[in-house]
Amino acid sequence: MKDTNNIGGMIKRFIKNRNRTAKQIAGELGINNTTFSAQLNNDTVSAETLFRLSVLLDIDLNWMKYALGYHGPVGLLEREQIPRMQEDFRENERKFVLKRIDDLIDENPNSTADVRRELLKEFHDNMFYLLDVLVPEEFELFLVVERGKAKYYVDTKEALPKRISYFASMRNKPIACLKDGNNALNIVIEERKDELCI
Repeated sequence: MKDTNNIGGMIKRFIKNRNRTAKQIAGELGINNTTFSAQLNNDTVSAETLFRLSVLLDIDLNWMKYALGYHGPVGLLEREQIPRMQEDFRENERKFVLKRIDDLIDENPNSTADVRRELLKEFHDNMFYLLDVLVPEEFELFLVVERGKAKYYVDTKEALPKRISYFASMRNKPIACLKDGNNALNIVIEERKDELCI
């Protein structure tokens, strides 16, 4: 799979998912096709071009910022709710990612962990992207920085134990009530195995 963990790669995905070509988009932007392709391939898209692309292709730049790992500072034990991608784009991406999961399940039918590892490797460890594509829209995604490293969690909307309900009314759900990214991916893979009757 081509690198989609950079701005140029992500824009290529947006273009492809809208059944367009880079040449068509370059023409609409008034940019030489060779120059535009070089900007995408070398990840050197200017801010002006990026803003124009966001209008032309309906790109949610706020979502793209998180998908590429750019986020503001998040303090210790704080969490930041992160935006979900637009539904039409998620459906296109979901089909592609599920196809890859199916192939990986076929190659590793007895190991959910191996499927998860290979999936993350293939998508350049972009946990946010995979969670956003695979986790149903009704669940919220959160970013937490632990030991200087960004980690992603899914709020499964589970009820809190009664003994901490008082504290929950005073502040957000504790991190312990969230599923970390690896566990959430394991659940998605297991559910997919069930759908495939493996």
